[in-house]
Amino acid sequence: MSILTKAKPLSAERNLELLKDAESYAYCTVGDTQLIAHCFSPDNHQAGDARPAVIFFHGGMWDVSMTTQFAPHAMHFASRGMVAIIVEYRVSSATNATPESAIEDAEAAMLWLKNNHAELGLDPNRITAAGAASGAHMALVLAMQIETEAPETYSPRPLGVIALSAITDTTKKGIGMDRFGEVKNAIQLSPSKLVRKGLCPMLLVHGKADTIVPHQNIAKFAKAMNRKKNKCELIEYEGMNHSFFNFNVSPKHFELTLNAMDAFLVNLDCIEPINYQ
Repeated sequence: MSILTKAKPLSAERNLELLKDAESYAYCTVGDTQLIAHCFSPDNHQAGDARPAVIFFHGGMWDVSMTTQFAPHAMHFASRGMVAIIVEYRVSSATNATPESAIEDAEAAMLWLKNNHAELGLDPNRITAAGAASGAHMALVLAMQIETEAPETYSPRPLGVIALSAITDTTKKGIGMDRFGEVKNAIQLSPSKLVRKGLCPMLLVHGKADTIVPHQNIAKFAKAMNRKKNKCELIEYEGMNHSFFNFNVSPKHFELTLNAMDAFLVNLDCIEPINYQ
């Protein structure tokens, strides 16, 4: 039985409206499924630029497609001078995909960005990965998965990670193990099992009243990351449940969390601080 309450999907017209300012590209084709990256660009952006970028992976427990969840965030960061990318990936409700498939798609999207950086006008060394819930899990795995061999060109690892309401534990003590194709993969791809020294900076945003991804999971993960001397900031919101950061749930908390994300990217030297004078 699913622990998620499925909301009515956005209409095709609403999705088109939210994506009207994006350039859309096929970053990968798997069987008959074409996977799309929607790229929001800043003003006066052109091929050959070396803009910082942020790639967003939506939530949905690897089950439902929520392509435009991060459209408001993408538009904001494009206005701040970044290339902001919203990624579609395989989900179980559409293709019987597993989290393993979604992670493969995340890696493919990141490598597509880096290998096509000149045409896309972005800096392959300054791409931050962001996501919500299962999408945050994907972003964390990109950053934390141990590479068994040297990449031929680029690594799919991001410069930093922004994780909202993140799934950090997919072992039997956590959430989502039953969605993986194999139990061993759920364990090996659990961020809680991948903590070690030398990981990239991370911003964790979580509601303390989250009933889907318990707050204690993220608190334990943040403590483990900091114990290993990694830069990992956890911002907690009292009384907030799982989806509190979405614009259509709480405009107030959308703005608060967006400001925290903005500050994180300032600290990564991806954007300049906002001058309110």
